[in-house]
Amino acid sequence: MNRFSTSCAGLGLGLFLAVLASPMAAGNPGPLGPKAMHYPPAVQAAALQTGTRRLNAGEATQAARLFINSGRERGDARLVQIGLDTLAPFLDTQADAQVQVLAAIGRQYLHDFDGALTLLDSAAHLQPANPGLLLTRANILVVQGRFGNARTDCRGLARSGAFDLALICAATTEMLSPGAPAAYDRLAGYMALKPIMEPPMRGYAYSVLGEIAWYTDQPETAERQFTRAIAADPDNIRSAALMADFRLRQGDPARALHALEGKPPTDAILVRRAIACKQLEKPTCLLKARRQLRAHLAAERKLGSFAHAREEARFLLDVEERPDEALERARLNWTLQKEFEDADVLLRAARQADDNTAAAIVTTWLSDNNLSIPALGAQAAPAAATRFVSMPRTGSQP
Repeated sequence: MNRFSTSCAGLGLGLFLAVLASPMAAGNPGPLGPKAMHYPPAVQAAALQTGTRRLNAGEATQAARLFINSGRERGDARLVQIGLDTLAPFLDTQADAQVQVLAAIGRQYLHDFDGALTLLDSAAHLQPANPGLLLTRANILVVQGRFGNARTDCRGLARSGAFDLALICAATTEMLSPGAPAAYDRLAGYMALKPIMEPPMRGYAYSVLGEIAWYTDQPETAERQFTRAIAADPDNIRSAALMADFRLRQGDPARALHALEGKPPTDAILVRRAIACKQLEKPTCLLKARRQLRAHLAAERKLGSFAHAREEARFLLDVEERPDEALERARLNWTLQKEFEDADVLLRAARQADDNTAAAIVTTWLSDNNLSIPALGAQAAPAAATRFVSMPRTGSQP
């Protein structure tokens, strides 16, 4: 849930035009390959720059930031990898904290969480109070289900003076715990004071409030907070995806599809669009989303990436209706990340595949970590139990 904005302005219009006009640029697509023309001009210019001469550390960082941020916005894992490759020569011997944090963000996107944490830990020796570092590390730890470790970084944000982020971060660590209602009250009370915030941070705060309300079975409050999140930061993909998920669970695929309008075709957007189109029985819409998503997943497999095993599991379960294959991907995804959506798809795939042991993975996790997620429709497993737990079907009231 990091909010790092893309800024292409740093390339400069002069450099931009000079690179595109360079004789070396003719017929040279750089690392983008034959599909270079499908990318924005700024990305093309940066790619040509990296492909025509050796960059110094500052230039490489600038180009890599553009590749990584653009790749994250477009849902393009290959572009993120190009950014990491651009940074690679400078990570071993010359890397400053900012370079390491940038590389960690790229690795986080590709779900190389251990690699990202290694970089962040190294950067922390240089800049222990860096808010971007602390927030990125806390986010990764939350995704991994390591809530206690994440809380340490949230407290670090407070000590660094990033009080808004610290409060949002703390609420995120309590989102799936019995402390979720109290965390909601603290953050909602703060937001009621109308603090001065940048739009992305304000949207981030409201989306966290929406998640807590949803997971604690407060659908009207969740709808209101997700609406506020989207109003504050209309271009944010995560808020749109959360609203779509919430509306799908409410049995409202038409409004779920509406929440996704105008969003770039990332895997997260495409799988939700495909699910909504299928439920609405819109074959043309479904065919387009299915084709795009299959192409994305095939490209990621070529990279050897499992970054979107979660989306693939949902696609196999809710669109293709292949629960056994969905369960395989959901179990792989569970080794990488453990958020509400990961538990949800694993439980539903286990139920449809009649696999009690797989369902017990989640219920045991709930018990071992003292978690409480009413919307999940599952109770923590008793000690040593492997009983099957049912899960409400997609479209049911959370």
